[in-house]
Amino acid sequence: MGKVVLTLVLCYFTNIVKGFIVTDLDGEWQISNSNKSYNLIGTVPGGVYTALYDHKIIQDPYYRDNDGKYRWIGLDDWTYSRSFQLSADSIQKKNMILVAEGLDTFSTISINGKQIGTSENMYVRYTYDIKNVVKAGNNTITIAFRSAVKEAALLANQSAYNIPPDCTAPAQHGECHVHFIRKAQCSFSWDWGPSFPVQGIWQRIYIQAFDTTVIREFSGLTKLARDNTWSVDVEVHFDVRTGSITGKLETQLVGTPVSLTQQITLNTAHSIRYILNIPKDVNIDLWWPNGYGNQSLYQLTVNFTSDNSQESTAKTIKIGFRTVEIVQDPVSLSNNDQGLTFFYKINDVPIFFKGTNWIPSDSFLERVTYDRIKILLTSAAAIHINSMRVWGGGVYESDYFYELADELGIMIWSDFMYSVALYPTTKSFLDTVTIETRQQMRRLKHHPSIIVWAGNNENEAGIVQGWFGVKDVDKYKTDYIKLYIDTIGTVVQKEDTTREYLSSSPSDGKLTKQSGGIAKNPSSEYYGDIHYYDYNADLWDWRTFQIPRFASEYGAQSWCNYDTIEPVFAEADLDYYSAMAEWRQHHPDGNKQMVDEAMKHIQLPNSSDRKQKFQDLIYVTQMHQAMAMRVQTEHYRRHTNILGKDGRGMTMGAFYWQLNDIWQAPTWASIDYDLKWKMLHYYANHFFDPNLISPYINGTDLNIYMVIDEIPNHLYRHPDTHTLEFRPLQERQIVREIYPRNVDFKMKKMAEAMDNTVIMEMYTWNNFTPLKTWSIPYKLNKTSGLIFQRNLDSILSEAGCPDKKKCFLYFYLNSKSNPLSTSWLPLNYFNYDMKNTINKAQIQITNVTYQSSTEFTVVLSTDNIAPFVWINAQGIYGRFSDNGFIMKDPVVELKFTTWHDMDIFDFKKSLSVKSLMDIYY
Repeated sequence: MGKVVLTLVLCYFTNIVKGFIVTDLDGEWQISNSNKSYNLIGTVPGGVYTALYDHKIIQDPYYRDNDGKYRWIGLDDWTYSRSFQLSADSIQKKNMILVAEGLDTFSTISINGKQIGTSENMYVRYTYDIKNVVKAGNNTITIAFRSAVKEAALLANQSAYNIPPDCTAPAQHGECHVHFIRKAQCSFSWDWGPSFPVQGIWQRIYIQAFDTTVIREFSGLTKLARDNTWSVDVEVHFDVRTGSITGKLETQLVGTPVSLTQQITLNTAHSIRYILNIPKDVNIDLWWPNGYGNQSLYQLTVNFTSDNSQESTAKTIKIGFRTVEIVQDPVSLSNNDQGLTFFYKINDVPIFFKGTNWIPSDSFLERVTYDRIKILLTSAAAIHINSMRVWGGGVYESDYFYELADELGIMIWSDFMYSVALYPTTKSFLDTVTIETRQQMRRLKHHPSIIVWAGNNENEAGIVQGWFGVKDVDKYKTDYIKLYIDTIGTVVQKEDTTREYLSSSPSDGKLTKQSGGIAKNPSSEYYGDIHYYDYNADLWDWRTFQIPRFASEYGAQSWCNYDTIEPVFAEADLDYYSAMAEWRQHHPDGNKQMVDEAMKHIQLPNSSDRKQKFQDLIYVTQMHQAMAMRVQTEHYRRHTNILGKDGRGMTMGAFYWQLNDIWQAPTWASIDYDLKWKMLHYYANHFFDPNLISPYINGTDLNIYMVIDEIPNHLYRHPDTHTLEFRPLQERQIVREIYPRNVDFKMKKMAEAMDNTVIMEMYTWNNFTPLKTWSIPYKLNKTSGLIFQRNLDSILSEAGCPDKKKCFLYFYLNSKSNPLSTSWLPLNYFNYDMKNTINKAQIQITNVTYQSSTEFTVVLSTDNIAPFVWINAQGIYGRFSDNGFIMKDPVVELKFTTWHDMDIFDFKKSLSVKSLMDIYY
């Protein structure tokens, strides 16, 4: 191990606003390890791994098996230090507060050699009074971090009884006892990510100097009264250190005449809560989810000016006006065993949640930029996603994550950060949990995108279903209630009365609550939400799947794109069966499972070249994943209006696992680490289409469902009567409203449905001309319904198809030339020798034209129908308008959008294309 000694050149930033002075401590810090063998300059916000990498002391942490080789970094202790200047003006202030918004995780903080405090929770904002330890001129600060791995082990050893799980699965190459500490649970590894237990200053750090007070937290919750008037429940939390303070508090809803000025007195209470009423004559535009209307946002500002010093402190947030309700009513008045509904109403409109799950987008949070988050969230909104679950094993996301979700209309199911474990309930643990919960809620609750709070990921199911192998279950159930109901639940109830709190996901919703926090079967199809995984089942068969009220997790793995994994593998690693490919797979037996699953549906590639076969197998795993998620998601969407005799159905949410990747690896993601869409993401654009044609084989019959989830009428406030009314938004005139309170689930018809037609064509694999075309007219008075059912053999016979292996169906909505949506259905799996059935297509890239520096048009031509056409722009970060599609026409035009400006010459060079038959040699 070498030693790096660098000269630390420091700069500082001081901001003065009406006597309120901020000294920014972000920037360069000196970093050293426990025995001083490493001394280097690192950037704050930042962590140890990226500092070592920036100085070329270590390789890319994501290269090959470096997550294992660099384990020593997380086992060492690292110290951050720097000097900083304070002006005479700041020193003269009555209060000097060090604010550390994110210390990861265990540390001791000293200024000028005197200890001022400690930290133990990466999610907590710490404030330290430093008035008596700082001076005008030069000062020094030291933050001595301790290994989170060692601290977790120490806490586990000190526990009065065993609290499992002890360690991660061996395939994850991770660390142990992460549930004993308040740190990103996935930082010790997960089945889709590496173990990098970071130490460092991961959020802003600064000094505030003031005489009177500063606003520490500010929130505004919008509420609709029974008389249809809006108000904002405003909370302002001040940092008051000395005596009583009087002053003027001004509140303004920007863009409206609504404001409030009041004289207040602050003392040890530190907080003020008041209602900002909005008169009836003020027109308020509602906030709607993606696909349902505008995402109207309003700036809410607050400013406090003290009477004596005229010192001011201010904050601004953006709020949205919308109502949220989870409807959990009996599905039958005559049969209590058929459970409760579970769906969301936004602004009194029932909405199917078309969604996904979010994990941290990097192990090293300092690398997560605004642009990265924007690409991921806009990629979600672009494929009709209107909702997303922030999973409970990562971090409470950044302010700009939620701001973008607000702007894009992506509703957030917000987990608290506890996942797949039992947790301690010592006083010190619960104390820091209380602070964490309160701070994070006050930071986030004003966002209209946040729809629900959930206590944890899978811990209720885990304790009931015996995942943790404990004998004295009652003891752990008591701990569970103490943590999620008595502690977190109490804080949630106090902080936010506008949203529901679900104590776990999955849970039985209201039934879990009525059961005291733990239901007998938290994965019931008759209540709440479910998580579903089965790596041995046929995931292309709709009969495999449950029929829940809401599916908040389900998924199948695939490899990331080849050009994403290639840079972090050595040449010898580029083999599906290499040791490094196995190391990279953190889900036990995952690589074998993917192949076994694919073999049920697709003939495996047969190249003798190991690298080519690796590329082909990546393609196959993505193909299998995309089709599996299509089948499962369409199954859920079809059941929006289906209530079986057994009480199952009325499914109103589908969150596939998962949207994004934390590194380059085989995972469940639809967008890989390099922000390249995998085949699943392109398929999601179709299976989340607001006008979904969903064909499937049911026994001997072909069934076709139409599912329409984008409601074209909206509740709005009439400017004269101020009542809530519907008004047309688009041409279609169907709106869904379940009444009365969902009993019998009949659909209220708001207007006559438009006349629509599904055009169905049957093709053989080797002819561009369809064998036959059918026109299927329908009227749909609800959001999903069966519009066609007929014996498949009779359809094949009528079209003259000799064998279902040789044919497929293609569908258009209303028009072939300009369809509202399309779909296709293979009539057989592809797990046979296809060479005598499907000709290998010669697909050419015939034209590439420049539209702008970020958009190009690509024209493909083919001499034969080609299934699963995959076009790639090697090393170019962006996405095509479609991919993984069936090319049934001789010419197809696509658009490509890059994430950054691109030269057309470089773009042309990057392009390649293949289809299914190209993987057989």
